[in-house]
Amino acid sequence: MAKLGSNASGLRRYNERLVLSTIRRMKEASKTEIARETGLSPQAAMRIVENLETDGRLIRVGKRTGSKGQPSILYRINGDSGMTIGVEIGRDKLACAMLDFDGRVMAYESRANAFPSPSDALEMIRQFTRTGFDSVPDSQKQGFMGFGIAMPWFLGEWDEDEEPGGTMVSQWPVQDLEAFFRSNLDGPVMFDNDGNAAALSELHCGAGAQISDFLYIHLGHFVGGGLVLGNEVRRGHHGNAASLASMPLSVSDPGKFLLHHASASRMPAGIKKSDPGWSEWYRTCVDALAFAITGANGLLDLQAIIIGGDHGPDTMADLLDDIGKALRKSAPRDFFQIELLRGRNNARAAAIGAALLPVHSSFNPNLKSLFKTRS
Repeated sequence: MAKLGSNASGLRRYNERLVLSTIRRMKEASKTEIARETGLSPQAAMRIVENLETDGRLIRVGKRTGSKGQPSILYRINGDSGMTIGVEIGRDKLACAMLDFDGRVMAYESRANAFPSPSDALEMIRQFTRTGFDSVPDSQKQGFMGFGIAMPWFLGEWDEDEEPGGTMVSQWPVQDLEAFFRSNLDGPVMFDNDGNAAALSELHCGAGAQISDFLYIHLGHFVGGGLVLGNEVRRGHHGNAASLASMPLSVSDPGKFLLHHASASRMPAGIKKSDPGWSEWYRTCVDALAFAITGANGLLDLQAIIIGGDHGPDTMADLLDDIGKALRKSAPRDFFQIELLRGRNNARAAAIGAALLPVHSSFNPNLKSLFKTRS
């Protein structure tokens, strides 16, 4: 039977990841600050920082003068040391994002595409990659870490009427997707649910950067989301945690889910805010989200709810305000009022999160990297 044992190389990898993730969160930091934030000894922090600087992952960005002693050298992530490409395959669009190693968006493209096919997605990825690679220096191309692809796990299971079935089922056979993209793209390919990816984007370079426990809600063609606990995206046993679209809203009407009340697809095409149908959708959306948030927070006791989406900034601001009012009005007595935050990445969240997948996999501190498997 396989057993786990710790090893020196695993500990070194974990500590390097810990230092990188700490600097990524703080934007820039001195060796003393890194030691304090990570719990590493000053000697260990100094050695790791110097090794990462030698490897090109960290750069010096200046000095900070304190009340006494020598000025402290400040370090930050060297974005030019690598790059990734992320892809969102949605029910109504295809989107690609190119990020540097520091998570800065270098390029982004989105195309409306109702129920895109795998070949549609592959064509756009290849074109975006060629254009992106032409715009960066050779040194950064050499640090290319791969592709991240974010999509609903059940992309082919709902048609435009939000009922199971349709032509999408035959076009997106889930068991063949990984093999299809890995055999047709030049580089490592990683996959995740679009809600998980969007939550990852807010955790690393969005409204959740300083929050350890939050639920991310994305208001797009279909409502979706992702869960972050202890600064980690929690994917669940099947990678489908925080599948908000399938959250039931009523015992008396078990066939109605959050999908039917908070999805943009429920609005008639071309509707305007001045139309009666808009007010009806908006009010229903607010009430449904307040109901879902009450249940989620009662179960998880979160620090915050982050809401992003494809709607404009004014609509998003109104939604947060009215959801807050609904929560204060209808929440049970033992409900701790939760902070509502507006997402920073919005329509780009899933593509940015997809691009973060290769970085997160290789450089995020994970206790598994402390261990080796032995027979």
